Amino acid sequence: MPDAYDRIENIGDGPNRVNPTPPLWLGLLALYCLVKLWFVAGVDLGKDEAVYWYWGQHLDASYALLPFAALKLAHFLHPGHEWFLRLGWICSGAFSIVLLYRLCRLYHLDCTASLWACIAFATSHWIWHNTSYLHPDAFLVCCWLLTLVWARQAADDPAPSSFIKVGVTAGLTCLCKYSAAFLVLGLFLWILVGGPGRTRWAALGYALLPCLLVATPLIYAQFSTAFYLPTTLSTLSRIVELQSPPMRLLLFLLNPLLFVSPLLLWLLYRAGIRVGLDLRRRLAEDQLLVFLPALCLLLGFAFFALFRGQIKGNWILPAFLGLWPLAFSRPCLPANARGFLVLLLATALLYTLPIAFGLKYPGLATWLGNKKLDATYTALVAQPDQAREQSFSWTERLCEYSGWEVWATQLDTSLAQKGFSPAVPLLSAQYNIVFPLAYYGNPQRHYFTVADPRFYNLTDFANQAGPVYPRDVLYAGRSGSSLPPSLQALYPSSQLVAVLPRADKGCPPVNYQIFLLRQ
Repeated sequence: MPDAYDRIENIGDGPNRVNPTPPLWLGLLALYCLVKLWFVAGVDLGKDEAVYWYWGQHLDASYALLPFAALKLAHFLHPGHEWFLRLGWICSGAFSIVLLYRLCRLYHLDCTASLWACIAFATSHWIWHNTSYLHPDAFLVCCWLLTLVWARQAADDPAPSSFIKVGVTAGLTCLCKYSAAFLVLGLFLWILVGGPGRTRWAALGYALLPCLLVATPLIYAQFSTAFYLPTTLSTLSRIVELQSPPMRLLLFLLNPLLFVSPLLLWLLYRAGIRVGLDLRRRLAEDQLLVFLPALCLLLGFAFFALFRGQIKGNWILPAFLGLWPLAFSRPCLPANARGFLVLLLATALLYTLPIAFGLKYPGLATWLGNKKLDATYTALVAQPDQAREQSFSWTERLCEYSGWEVWATQLDTSLAQKGFSPAVPLLSAQYNIVFPLAYYGNPQRHYFTVADPRFYNLTDFANQAGPVYPRDVLYAGRSGSSLPPSLQALYPSSQLVAVLPRADKGCPPVNYQIFLLRQ
């Protein structure tokens, strides 16, 4: 007799049967995509989106090859349209919802519970934002859910072809973001400990070989650069001031609250704890499938949080994707499940809609925000990142998606009027200036970052322009920021040529200074 936690009773269904999707559901998915497309239409690329777009045009496999390749293709097909770049992300979000529904049914949730799980998934801020705006997590979520679906099917039908498919999608997941290697490690551990001893090694080989073949570009890129990018990203979200290990652990566990509602996070943690406690009594193959990848990813980033102070909530959320069906099973839900799920949906929308409207109409934040609360943004940004981003409040963070196209046009006009040729490169130590200008600015001009090791192989001035540097360069920075010492040594003469504000849609103006630097 199967345990109630493993087999959620289906009335009128076989345990693995998935009912055909009614036309109404397809219509709702289409409406969901159209609503998201409306929210992103007319919104400029944010700083990270511009980075990913630029990275896609200068493709390499060191970080997120698959999403960046999709960006390169979208730009080739319809260049200069932000909504078209984001359309692939919106469609991947819709496909992820279908995959999650399939996974829930494979874990024997009934139609109603599966639907609620998908609603909570689709309306969470994490999924809504990362499948609306350009972020590697959209493709990672989609590929990992497909991996879990095929792995669950392979548990019931352990044919070689089943594990080959698992290996291919696991490799694609790694190409979405290198941190997915933690998830894939847990997947291979599941193959080793979950199946019968006489077949597990063969199954591991059938999955591992195609995974390595598909992930070869990432593996080659990392070894050829001595893992340069993961090393330089070690400062990302690093909160040095937080020295106490217990406080670091607490913040690590609570940081996902920036991306999912408290009720949803509680439900996901509860599912993980229940599975962990159940595994102390016996090994269940389908539970190990979702538990071991989650455990590997959480332990990996817990190490970075405890010993390096690097805390990044959205990097650990993919660990919970496999636990999603179990979180919405009857043993995890409170007694009044329907009331709880309605409240969960309401809290999810309280997270998602204000930010969705805020990015489209950022002026709303100026009269909705509290100044003290607004200023807490800097507490979550590492000191090196503060110098590179130059946003000092939540309002400014929302406004990073506004005004760049107009500002870039004004900058090009001002420089042309002053007689500066597009051949004169533009530099900045603030990457939130360089990459939006590369997208919206004069395409004949070269743009470089300065003293930002994360982009050393992509746009670093010393790496890309040296050792014979141009006689004249332009430098842009937020007013009040200082010139990097490395540039002062190369270009002792500096002249202020323009001060241009960036303001749009009610955002408070941010002034930028442009200097002419001369050797």
